Amino acid sequence: MSSPQPGSEFWRATGAIKDDLENHTKRRYEVTNRFVTYQDLVKILQMEGRIHKVLYTDCLTTEDLHNIQHNFIVILTTLVSIGATHCLANFRSLFLTGSITDKDLPLEREQIETFLPGHSELVDQFESHQCDFCPTVISCTRPLHCVPSKSRLPLEKKPEKLGIGGFGEVDLVTITPGYWEFDRDCTNSSAYKVACKKFSLGLKEAFLKEYKNLTILKESLTTQSHILQHYTAVDHDLHSYYILFPYAEHGDLYQFLYGGAGSYELHNQFPRLPVEGDPAIFKPLLHQCWALACAIEWLHDYIQVDGEHIMCAHLDLKPDNILIRNDASSVVGRWMISDFGISVLEPQKLDSSRPLSVRGCYREPTIEVDPHRGRGTYRPPEAINRIGSRAMTNKIGRRSDIWAYGCIFTEVLAWAIGRREGVEYLARERRIGITIDFYWDEHFGQSLSPQATGFKVRDSVVRWLDHIQTSPEKVVGEWVKTIKDILIIDKESRPKAQKLVTYVSSVYKPGDVPRDPDSQPIGSPVEPSSRQSPSSLSNQSHSRSNSRSSEPSSPPYNPPYSQPSSPATSPPSSPPSSLSSNRMPNHRELPRGSGLQVPSKPLPHGKKNCIDTYLSRTSCQGKVPIAVVSNDKVEVLSLDLSRRKIREVQFLALFGKLGNAEVVIEGQYLAVWGFCKEEGERMLHIGEVNSGFSQSLPNTIESEKVISVAVSPRGLFALVQDNKLLLLSWTSLSSSDMQRILKLPDLEQTFTQAIFNARGDFLFAWARSSKKESLYVWKIEGLADEPDFAVHYSLQHRFHWNTSVMPNSSGRGCVLADDQNRYLAVTLNQQRSESHGIEPERIERPFDTLNVTVSCMVGDEYLLGLVKSGHLITTRLYLHRFEITRRENQTHASISQGREVLEIPKSFKLASKVRAYEQQGVVTVVLWNETSLFRSDLPPSDRNH
Repeated sequence: MSSPQPGSEFWRATGAIKDDLENHTKRRYEVTNRFVTYQDLVKILQMEGRIHKVLYTDCLTTEDLHNIQHNFIVILTTLVSIGATHCLANFRSLFLTGSITDKDLPLEREQIETFLPGHSELVDQFESHQCDFCPTVISCTRPLHCVPSKSRLPLEKKPEKLGIGGFGEVDLVTITPGYWEFDRDCTNSSAYKVACKKFSLGLKEAFLKEYKNLTILKESLTTQSHILQHYTAVDHDLHSYYILFPYAEHGDLYQFLYGGAGSYELHNQFPRLPVEGDPAIFKPLLHQCWALACAIEWLHDYIQVDGEHIMCAHLDLKPDNILIRNDASSVVGRWMISDFGISVLEPQKLDSSRPLSVRGCYREPTIEVDPHRGRGTYRPPEAINRIGSRAMTNKIGRRSDIWAYGCIFTEVLAWAIGRREGVEYLARERRIGITIDFYWDEHFGQSLSPQATGFKVRDSVVRWLDHIQTSPEKVVGEWVKTIKDILIIDKESRPKAQKLVTYVSSVYKPGDVPRDPDSQPIGSPVEPSSRQSPSSLSNQSHSRSNSRSSEPSSPPYNPPYSQPSSPATSPPSSPPSSLSSNRMPNHRELPRGSGLQVPSKPLPHGKKNCIDTYLSRTSCQGKVPIAVVSNDKVEVLSLDLSRRKIREVQFLALFGKLGNAEVVIEGQYLAVWGFCKEEGERMLHIGEVNSGFSQSLPNTIESEKVISVAVSPRGLFALVQDNKLLLLSWTSLSSSDMQRILKLPDLEQTFTQAIFNARGDFLFAWARSSKKESLYVWKIEGLADEPDFAVHYSLQHRFHWNTSVMPNSSGRGCVLADDQNRYLAVTLNQQRSESHGIEPERIERPFDTLNVTVSCMVGDEYLLGLVKSGHLITTRLYLHRFEITRRENQTHASISQGREVLEIPKSFKLASKVRAYEQQGVVTVVLWNETSLFRSDLPPSDRNH
């Protein structure tokens, strides 16, 4: 007897179910990754009595309904999704009284054919669709999940790449709610992020080795909170192998040391970091370094599994393998050792508490293996494999970890005293004259043999350590001494992990409470240092090591945490001293007659996450307009020079979200341009502060061709487009006609920049071709098509220099500056030539080299530049005034070597903007950096005396 045909109610219910399944499918466009959660299936099928409507031939009891919801919801959903109406009509006889339930999914083809005989197409569909509705639950209590190739992993978002290692890549994955079991009684109620290390099928052996190592660490009776333990592992048949770890929210130590390394902005990730130069940073850094030393000690000596002591040599310690997790008690996060892919774990064959004695010599249990993974920065000298030398037989082991730790400890110190610049400086010093940057070097002795006779700590590293050891901060000197005690060439003389912990804890004590030099009475002498000189230190390392042994050792695992000192209440960094001090002198310490102006305190501006910023070169009644652009808006600020206050005066919304946007503001007029991802094109905004951006630019403007925009305080805009400049006036923007198009006399050249002088009465432009580069200047009053001034420089014997034009205030000259600090002052003496058919004379471009990081013009006669002197802890920042001397009828003027006029806080070493404003004979300088601005008056120049 055939089953009755389904009615309209059936078709409406199945159609609604399919629509809801589509809407609830995670990663719906990825065929092999899409899935619907069990919770969503239950909700979809329970709505509006859908189960009764779909199973229209059966009179379902309450018990039947309960049975279906708990044991057959996935099978029922799959049948609906493929349109298997015959099975739905006979559901009770096929399933409720049968042996197949949801627990058997995914079903093999033979099982599917038992309820879909003779329907091969439906069998194919069921075999495929069932996987969409039964993603695998991942449990932390199960060591290894063997997941069939058909099954889906419950990753609700496309993985986000975190990094690539030697044997695989690491992704950030999001586990959908209900599919991550912390234990048998607890699952995730919300999306849960974990790090996933993925091994391709060809790297099964690497996966199994790391999984085995991690399992031993996890099964140890002892624990260590600074070792990154894994959650579980997954063998996804025919796909890949995965090991799941806790997600390190703050990346790794390499990223931290290099200011985010392009992955993040440091102060966004670590908002409570003390400012550079504040000694409060030493304590949290040393605490994490001490914790890492304790973690190494645990790996080397304290792993216990099934009553057996296990030794572990990590063998790949480096900043990339030290992950940073969030920790409310630490301003630098919690540092954790990870990546045990090439680590060696061996049982101690000897009783660790009683070394074996052979004729009075003691031999300790050890690990000795051949080196892996070539020559890395943090590899010890014994890892070298030099043919024809005894070094071929060298082995590496736990003492290799000590060497690597010493290298890392050195880089953390470089960051502590110089942030990213300090780490990069140390790296450059190691790489001088060579292509690799070991911390050691080969030593050739006095022999005539071309082969090395041994090794030594690299000379550049020793020089760097000796230099910074003179720091007035006592903790820096102690830190350096400890590094020298760790970086020992002879691996047998290198400290063991237990002594390493003692060494680092002894540095931690001087860094525990920073000194407060400003609490001393004025004129009181600086406390004399009790440190030994570097020369005497090198001969006393053994006696110093012995004296340390009396200090109590820190516990080998589970270190306690203490709250680091707050940056807001931390004292200044160092006592008053000479240029070797790494803090700003206060007003009572400035030498009389020095000529340096007293600096003021930086003013936070609260615009740290902006894309671009521009300070107007002109002020009005002592107020400077500042434009700050983010991806969807421009904020216009007003800086009151006399009151040292900054406030927001206007908020202008952009027409779309811009990527690499640029902004210019002069007076009340501003322009913004950049690429909009949503629209897939470049966008141009031209506006006035009070009126906003114009909604109707002339139709002839092709925004995608605009390279940059010059803005005049008079309301003129010069749009740079290849070989022409489009001039617009704010008052005539609504007109369909352009005010003026200025074209290059030489059609082979293209414009790279245009800029008005501060008053807006001259337009300067820079252009170049393969043969020459040129400066063109137009006078705005009586504007002609041909430039009023032009000078051409030959490119016959050199490449072009990326050049910026800085006009004088009056417009009667300018300074050309390139990205290699080559400066040239130009005077507008040459008039417009009417001989257009004659090739203009090209001259060699002279220049003066000024070692400045950012600069600006002051009137017509001076250039201000930010100059950095010293290195790392001795770094000082000064504004230098460079005098421009012009000679009659000479196109080029000379620039003096300059003199210091103002000391600038070290936090402005990466200042992006500097401006100078003259009011009633007083010049006020303003610098802008990522977090704050600095404003100060300059002392009078000699010309004003």
